[in-house]
Amino acid sequence: MFPNELQARKDIVYYSHKTQAHGFVSATDGNLSVRLDDEHILITPSSLRKEDMTMDDPIVINMKGELVSGTKKPSTEYKVHLEAYKQRPDIRAVIHAHPPRVIAFSITNTPFNTCILPEVVVNLGSVPIAPYATPSSDELPASMGDLIRQSDSVILARHGSVTVGVTMDEAFKKLEKLEHNAEILIWAHLLGGPTAFSDNQLADLNNLRSFYGVTSKSMSCSIAPSPRVGSTKQEPAQPPYKEVEAPTYRSNNDLDALVSEIVARVKKQL
Repeated sequence: MFPNELQARKDIVYYSHKTQAHGFVSATDGNLSVRLDDEHILITPSSLRKEDMTMDDPIVINMKGELVSGTKKPSTEYKVHLEAYKQRPDIRAVIHAHPPRVIAFSITNTPFNTCILPEVVVNLGSVPIAPYATPSSDELPASMGDLIRQSDSVILARHGSVTVGVTMDEAFKKLEKLEHNAEILIWAHLLGGPTAFSDNQLADLNNLRSFYGVTSKSMSCSIAPSPRVGSTKQEPAQPPYKEVEAPTYRSNNDLDALVSEIVARVKKQL
């Protein structure tokens, strides 16, 4: 057993359960890993629900993807984890999840803007979206290689997300914040559309990273939304959404009208 393996197993089990409990994966989707040393990682196995994970289930593989210890089969998406560790010698944990709201943005033409909430600007920055690649193929890790060097959070188009950190707790918090941003953005669209920060406001928020001691890698926010699928470049500096004045609702009847309006808009977009 590696010196840090016992704690790594505890972390993987704990955050596997949290990942499934939060709805960030379904069935046997997703995988979590911890770097044991420069040549070995502990990773969740294939075909096991994350809520069923026990201390004995994670397996050890080397940086070639070969099984070193354990009785279960490695996930075919271990390549995503190996790519992250190869690109980022500073990280010790990786979570690949399938957060549904985040994925929804990656399969539509709606920009996924992570530069509209102060805490997301500070902690995640502008989260890039990697171009679509077939799951389990060599193209999948290659699609995110350049992006994971620049950002601790990357979206895999039509597939999921990859978040990394020095600890599993850090990686999970980034995943949690990513999906929360997506949920708020969906509500904002239903209520008339989100409005962008000004350049000065974004500059002030970016400066808070050093104030709060945020050392995670991220792409700085500009007034444009996150890079689109297949591109690592920011969009032209312009407000990404049309500003719409939202109506004011004061009575119960007005609240019912608001709910009806939201339902109608959702149906229209389906």
